[in-house]
Amino acid sequence: MPTAPLIDLLARHGGLSGLAAAVRAGELRPEDLARAALARIAELDGDLHAFTQVFTEFPGGSGVRGALAGLPVAVKDNIDVGGRVTTLGRPARERPPATRDAVAVSRLTEAGAFVIGKTNLPELASSAVTGNIHYGDARNPWDPARTAGGSSGGSASAVAAGMAVAALGTDTGGSVLIPSALTGVCGLRPTHGRVSTEGVVPLSPTLDTVGLVAVTPDDLSVLLDVLLDGRQDVPSDGQPEVPPDAPDGTPPLRQVPGDGLAGLRVGVLTGWFDDAAEVDEGVRRQVAVAARDLTGAGASVQPVELPSASAVHPHARTLYAVEAAATFAELLEPGRTYAPTVEARRAHRYGPDDLARALEFRRAWQAELAAAFAGVDVLLTATTPITAPRIDIATEATTTALVRHTYPFCFAGTPALSLPAGTHDGLPVGLMLAGPPDSDRRLLSIGSACRAAGLLPFPAAP
Repeated sequence: MPTAPLIDLLARHGGLSGLAAAVRAGELRPEDLARAALARIAELDGDLHAFTQVFTEFPGGSGVRGALAGLPVAVKDNIDVGGRVTTLGRPARERPPATRDAVAVSRLTEAGAFVIGKTNLPELASSAVTGNIHYGDARNPWDPARTAGGSSGGSASAVAAGMAVAALGTDTGGSVLIPSALTGVCGLRPTHGRVSTEGVVPLSPTLDTVGLVAVTPDDLSVLLDVLLDGRQDVPSDGQPEVPPDAPDGTPPLRQVPGDGLAGLRVGVLTGWFDDAAEVDEGVRRQVAVAARDLTGAGASVQPVELPSASAVHPHARTLYAVEAAATFAELLEPGRTYAPTVEARRAHRYGPDDLARALEFRRAWQAELAAAFAGVDVLLTATTPITAPRIDIATEATTTALVRHTYPFCFAGTPALSLPAGTHDGLPVGLMLAGPPDSDRRLLSIGSACRAAGLLPFPAAP
């Protein structure tokens, strides 16, 4: 029985694909991986509070097939797992068990994965910091005094600490990208609407997506293939079958050569995204290093300024607040006390004219981004302008700071990828690659090529 953390097993077997291949070959059993995950959870989660629920029933025996054969994954607790309560970060007694899996969960389990537990979130996914009085604050494995981010903080913490090989989260304004950056793992916010949200409790449907958390871009690609294309059966050669043409028209990750950075057109976001008064100097330095290294690898790097970026947040907050309030009106029970972040979001004062202006601006913003992507393949900036803040000093202003760079792309519905890029003062820094709609696989290919070339210093597990 392997006793090393799952993150070590992933490295030993070459990621999710290799680990699943070892299960299919009988070199590892699903129960081996489940016990490794449960042991790690027992060791660490009393301090980290990554999980709201841990499941000790897991598959046994042999004969498991699929691209994710026998792999323990975690699922954010606003996504349905059949027979389990979707707590939304509230006490489990308030809601009945889900009658069936969310589509995203069923896609993973049909590919051979099993759910090891549900992960922590702020009540109703209402903050970029996972504070929770019911399950404890989700803490950062790099420094438990600091936040894991949010609202998918539990999912990122679980993967970063080796308590699951991958996790599902949700992302409305950066809720997968932010915690992935703060905990030193990889996070993907797919193009809005491409991954099914059926069975996911909504927050702001115009912005909500299912997001993915894993250790490497290669692993994210395996997960995305499963979520977009359904069950990935494994033929006799041991490699998952992948359609020759991805839905977005770009080749899957496995077909991209190692020198895929040559000729890549990268736009480094300047102006509002590089404001020295808002972005930590150490974070800005990592962006500059990445731009320099990409140039050295043959990419064409140029500055790009998005003039309307500074105006995005008020309109995005309007759309989010109006839709979240409508969601909360259906979910919240009279007479119950909810977290301040929930109460603040259902008490908005925006009217129909405010919402109309927000939607009109959104169309103009999408057009501005489309014009930028006509000249570059990908945009580069820091995922968050700061590293993980201390939990005891986190405020609503902390959330505002954390969503600064992610909100513009979430508002537009375009895909974004957060990659680890070393550390600043001992804490992970995340770099974000953003692309046009349906460039999800291309972003992952670029991330994989960066990692293969050693351009981004992926930090060691904490």
